[in-house]
Order: sequence, then structure tokens, then C-alpha cells
Amino acid sequence: MNLTRRRLITNLGMTGGALLGSRFLPAGFGGILDAALGGATTRPAASQPSETRWEISARRKSAIAKNIVWLSWEPIEFLFRRGDHFDDEPEHYQRMLSPDNLKRMADAGVLCGRLFFYKGFGLEYERHNMELVHQAADTMHQLGMKVSLYFAGTMFTETLYREIPEAQGWEQRDQNNHWIPYGMQTYRHYACPNEPKYRDYLKRILKVGIHEIKADEIAFDNIMLQPEPQSCRCWRCLKAFQEFLREHYPDGEAVQRRFGLPDVESIHVNEWTPSQDPTTLTTLDDPVLQEWTGFRCRTLANYANALYDMVKRMNPDVAVHFNIKGVFSYNRYWTNAVYQPFYAGKIDTLAFDTSGYSARIDPNTGALVSQIRSFKMARRIKSNCEENHKEELAAAVHMAFGYQKPLPSLVPAPFATGAHQTFNPLMEFFRHYNDRYFTRTELVADVAVLHNWPSMAYSINANYIPATLMEQVLIQYKIPFDLLFDEQLENLDRYGAVILAGQESVSESQAQMLLQYARDGGTLVIAGNTGNFNDWREKRHINAFLDITPDPNAVPDYDNDGWKPDHLTRNLPPERTEGKGRVIFIANIIPGVEPGSPMSPDQWVLPRNHKEIYQRIVNGLPNDLSITTEAPLTTVAELLTRPSTRETIAHFINFDRDKKLPAFAVSIRKQFSGPVKSVASFSPATDDPVAVDFQDSGDKVSFSVPGMGIYSMVVVAQQAVALIRNQFSHRWGPMHTDKAIA
Repeated sequence: MNLTRRRLITNLGMTGGALLGSRFLPAGFGGILDAALGGATTRPAASQPSETRWEISARRKSAIAKNIVWLSWEPIEFLFRRGDHFDDEPEHYQRMLSPDNLKRMADAGVLCGRLFFYKGFGLEYERHNMELVHQAADTMHQLGMKVSLYFAGTMFTETLYREIPEAQGWEQRDQNNHWIPYGMQTYRHYACPNEPKYRDYLKRILKVGIHEIKADEIAFDNIMLQPEPQSCRCWRCLKAFQEFLREHYPDGEAVQRRFGLPDVESIHVNEWTPSQDPTTLTTLDDPVLQEWTGFRCRTLANYANALYDMVKRMNPDVAVHFNIKGVFSYNRYWTNAVYQPFYAGKIDTLAFDTSGYSARIDPNTGALVSQIRSFKMARRIKSNCEENHKEELAAAVHMAFGYQKPLPSLVPAPFATGAHQTFNPLMEFFRHYNDRYFTRTELVADVAVLHNWPSMAYSINANYIPATLMEQVLIQYKIPFDLLFDEQLENLDRYGAVILAGQESVSESQAQMLLQYARDGGTLVIAGNTGNFNDWREKRHINAFLDITPDPNAVPDYDNDGWKPDHLTRNLPPERTEGKGRVIFIANIIPGVEPGSPMSPDQWVLPRNHKEIYQRIVNGLPNDLSITTEAPLTTVAELLTRPSTRETIAHFINFDRDKKLPAFAVSIRKQFSGPVKSVASFSPATDDPVAVDFQDSGDKVSFSVPGMGIYSMVVVAQQAVALIRNQFSHRWGPMHTDKAIA
């Protein structure tokens, strides 16, 4: 492109291959630039055809996919054993793995598939299936598709134990030395994660998948432990628990202070009698149970980390998928020993794989339900997410909040498992723009919400209520926020406020770190019973943050729903200064509906005092919000930057799917220096981006988002960028190189 041409495009404000500014291209000129730049040109909405290109593409792919037999990760033998199958299952599986069927998948644009590989029947028993999968994988690779192999985490007693009799010794055992089954499938037993011989056996199987079949991804399932009273108490785990305690309490004085016992050898894990029901516990006050919970989480994570390392040593380009699920409003640390931050750096994709959390406005309560918390957690640990995209609202949430990890073997989110079977206009839009606007993004967060380990681990349900409701306020009021855990408390000065809601158990060192953050100019928002206990859940005479000395004769007011705040927080001032910053106190977060135990998604109704909570947070921020909007509380937004192209991307999702949202005003604080070059609205309702009039004043840019259905994206560009298509064909769709035109 010659210099004159470059200057012309720069002056016109070209971004993303489109003219984005307060004026449109002259008639006929858009096609010239389309041809030159290989990108879409912004045109008036009035030129929109009756059927969008996204609809045309979805209809075409759906027609191709009509006769596809979609791949299954469950071997046919499992369906027979479980007793849940159709009478023509053998013929179905034969068609599923046929080259013709795989070719139809490729013709429909499918880029990946997950095949059954190892279910737990035994390596030799499943060898025949592995050979079939090998043939299918070869065909898929020839067609340019990626291959994910399913890897289960249980042992089938009727086959594996015949093949390897010693495998019976690998089992988890409860306090009565009884094996632990997979739910009602009593022929499937859980293996102990602390058994090295089981890991060695899995290594043999992984070699087949990685070296012989050439898997692009290994998808590990059943990554969880069972809730009490079915936690493993085999000799391996009890020995490992003692070693865990010695590491954390290395001398008699430390053991005495923590447990009131002379040494680690004196400590025994709690056992349950028939009259004791661990599901009725509301808090973990027993220090042994507290440490047992931490040990179980670390044990499971160590096991998963070892599997990750095992795969990467065989081939570092193979992706590793774990089904560890997301962040919910109940305590999975206690129930299933899953604490996601322990997987940071040792996971490429996590699956949510759960029911009840589908994106919606609950018809009975009006609660806005989503997996937004889970996506934010996944971004913090830099993991892809696997979610079902068949429902458009859930797909839109993934588009807005998902993180895409750069790894050669990972298929981009709109093509990956969970999305590959879905052909609708929204997903075609996602696929087209994925490389350009949904990758290499960074979160904009004005506030951070801390999930403190002892508060969330030692409270079975009560502390999840204020934490969940606080997050619900941030989500529906569209306050940009991040989700933090104890392992992620570095660089707090990036946030205007750090929020602790119901974080009752805070160590002295963590409290001082957070107070220092306030002294340096940040804002601490303390809600409910935060800081009343230390990190061992020992009661404090003086609250860690509020400088409260309770009446020594006062009796803490507890009931089965948790903590009642008025015995400590009566007549407190709403805030105080702390150095250059401040501490804001919100006495109570009042549920909008009576929460259950555990709290269910349909109870995620905004608290009754949500307006007050919003105002207290916003008024306490050192700076204005990064984004403000007149969109209603039935919408959510996510604000991201793309530093490589100096673009700020705002995603908007309308959860009230029955109503088209009229145009609404938005103001965004500029995330890069310099003037705004252009603002454009992208939507699956229009073929091409639409230029948006904007006002660039000081550190803010203001505009109006056009009326929208479920989803809309607005891109604010602070440098002129053109998309130059690569000159080679790529089966993942158009690949682009970002080049600034100076």
C-alpha cells in the first residue's frame, strides 16, 4: 500500500478494516476498501439485507450438519453397562466414526471433536476402542480437525480388577474401610489420589493417547473428592495428612497452640457416627476439620497438577482439560475439595459441567443467573472455559467474559467442544470476529471482590450469601470487577476498591496488608461480619478492620442462617479515613428473597438495599467508574482492553430476551492516552459494524449504543488499525494481523 493510500485510510479513521467515525464512506467506496484491506466496511444500518450474513452462514452450516452423527466421549460398553441406550446403538457408533461422517463435520466448519478413550474399564479391555479412536483421529487430523480424548477418573471393578487384581488396593476407603462408589453406579470406585501406582498406570494409558493417537487435548473427568462422610481415610491419606500437618506445624509449640495437643501423632481425623450428619454443619470450628479441608483441596490439586505435568512432559503442546467446575454460592472446598486457584498454571481448559446455572432471568424470582463469577475466576487462573453454547444467552456470556489461553492445540472458543455443534447467527458472528476482538484482551476492573480462604472454607453456606449478593450488585449495576483469592493479592493498587463481604476470618497479616492498601489511597469496603474472626476462625475482641471492641457480655447472635450483625455493628459510622484512603462499612446486605442452605441460583435476587450498596461503593471510589450506562438492571456488561491495538471493548448482554433493548447512553473512561479515533457497534443483527457518533471530552468518551437484542459489542479505538488478511488459507476462518497505520 503506497503512502498516499496509507494517509487516506488514516485520515478516514480506518479501524478493524472498517471506516469508523462520525461519517460514512461515499457510495461504492466501501467495496474498494473491502477488497484492499480484506475487512468489513462500516455502512448505515439501513443498507442491511433482510437476512444477515450470520443467518445465511448458520443456515448453510445447519443444512450440512443435518445428517451428522455427533461424536460421543462415552464408549458403547459404558452405555450398555449403565443401561441407558437405544437399541440401534452399535450401528449409531459405527456411523459416528465413519470417514464420511467426519468429513461432513469438517465440511460444516467443525474444528474439533472429543472421542471416548479411557473410561476406567482397563487399558487392555479398552484397547479395541482405542484402535477405533486411532483410526478416527487420523482421519480428523487429515481433515484439519483437533482431537480431544476423554479420560475418566474411576475404576470399573468388574473389568479392571480382573485385568489388574492389585488395583483393588488403589481404592479410596472411608472411615469404615469401605470403598467409595460413583453415586449409584456401585461398579465404579474412586481411586485414591495419593496412590502412586495408580498414577503410574494412568501414565501408561496417556502414552497411548499422546504418542500413538497424537491427541491434541486430554480431557480429564471426575476431578473431585466426595463429601463427608465419604472422604477417603485410607492409610495413604492419613499418612499424608500427618505429613501435611508437620509441614504447617513443625514443632510441639505450634501444634499445642493450634490443636491443644502435644504432637501431630495425637491428631485424628474426625469420624462420624450414624447419629451425626455432616451435612447439618454450618461452620467448621474444629481445627482438625479445618486443616482436613485444606489438606483435601491440596491433595486433589496435587494429583491434577501431576497429571498436567505428565501430559506436558510427553508433549508440551497437548492441552489439558479438567472438569473442576466453576464458582457457585455454596462451599465446594468442603464438599468436593475443589479450590480452583490451586490449579493456576496447571490447567488449559476447565469445564463448568453443571445444571441449574444456565443464563436466565428466573421466571419465579426475577434473579439474574449466569456463570459470570466462574468466567472471572477462570480469567484469574488463565484458563479457557468449556460451556454449552446451544443457548444464545449462555453463549453471549462466554463471548463477553471468557478468557482464551494462547496454546497451539487449543481450538478457539467458538469452535471448541461445547460450541462446535451450534450453528446460529450469534455463534457465526463470534466465529468471524473471534481472532480480532475476543483474544489478547485484558480485564478492566475498578474494584476487586476477595474470596478469602478461611472465610469461604470454614463457613458451609452462610458467608456465601453476602458474597454472592454483593457480586450480584456489581454484575447488574455493571461495575467492572475482578474476583480475587488469597493467592492473588499482588498489585492491589490497580483497583479503586477492594470489597470484603461476609469475609469473617481474616489473618492479622492479611488485614494489615489490606489496611495498608487503604492508607496508600485505596478504598476498603467491609460488609457484614468481615474481620470478626482470625484465619483459624477464633473470635476477635477487636474487629480487624473496624476498630470495634464488643461488649464483653454480648452474646454473638447466630442461627442456622449464619451471622446476625447487630451485636457488633450497631451505631457504627458509615466510613472512616485510613491514611490517604478510606474504609467504608456496610452493616448488612439484606437478601431480596429468603436464601436457602445452600443458596440456589434462583435466590440470586438483588438485595433489598442494592441501591444503597451501589451508591456507597461508587461514592467511595478514588476515581469515577470506568464505564457508566443507562442500560437497565436486566443487562450486564464487561469492559476489556486490547493493548496491541489500543482498543477498548465493551460487551453488553440483554438478559430480558423477550424485549429488544432501545438505544442507551454509555460513557467510558479512556484506557489509553490520546484522542479517540472511532467508535463502532458490532452486532449479530447487522452484517457489518456501524459507526457511532461520539463525544471525546477529557478522559472520557460518550456515545449511544444502538438498540440491541441479546448481545452487542462496542469498540473504542485510539489508533487507526487496518486488518490485513494473511495470504494463506486457514481452516479456522479469517486470520488477521493487526498493523497500525501510521
